[in-house]
Amino acid sequence: MLRKAIRKLCGSTRRYSKAENGSAAVEFAMIGVPFFYMLFAIFETGLVMFTEYALQASVQEASRLVKTGQAQKSGMSSEVFKAKVCETAGIIIDCMGQATVYVNSLPTFNALNTAAPSMMTIGPNGTQGFNAGGPSTSTAVVVTYDWNFVLPFMRLFSNLPGGQKRRLVGFAMFRNEPYS
Repeated sequence: MLRKAIRKLCGSTRRYSKAENGSAAVEFAMIGVPFFYMLFAIFETGLVMFTEYALQASVQEASRLVKTGQAQKSGMSSEVFKAKVCETAGIIIDCMGQATVYVNSLPTFNALNTAAPSMMTIGPNGTQGFNAGGPSTSTAVVVTYDWNFVLPFMRLFSNLPGGQKRRLVGFAMFRNEPYS
């Protein structure tokens, strides 16, 4: 009787081991989660890189106003300059609400390099300022934005304390034109 039950059990396991019904569902369950996580990680990385490029392009565009003296002649404030930066970058991010603008101008690039704060300290709780300078002065324009990661393991790429965000930076350094 025991042998008959063992033979019957072995026969049924052979039959199930050769059956392929549902194998695709099992394989997808094992591979699907890592596949979709990597796919979303690629999307988020691409979006972060595109946002940083858009931020850099908008800083270059708005910096022309300072370089040519248009900002100084019109008495442009930091909020108006920030709005000019956000015309382009604001399509992707909440630029007016979360971006930080730092503009400083000194007589020489050496003095500007010495006085410039770290890009990691320019931010909502750190250095901010707007000094567009005058003709032929060296000027630095830095705009920072803190990107919140969506995926949990993307936080490994954080460059801010706490590991929740990555600071994106748009930067321009130039000598103002000798406008009159």
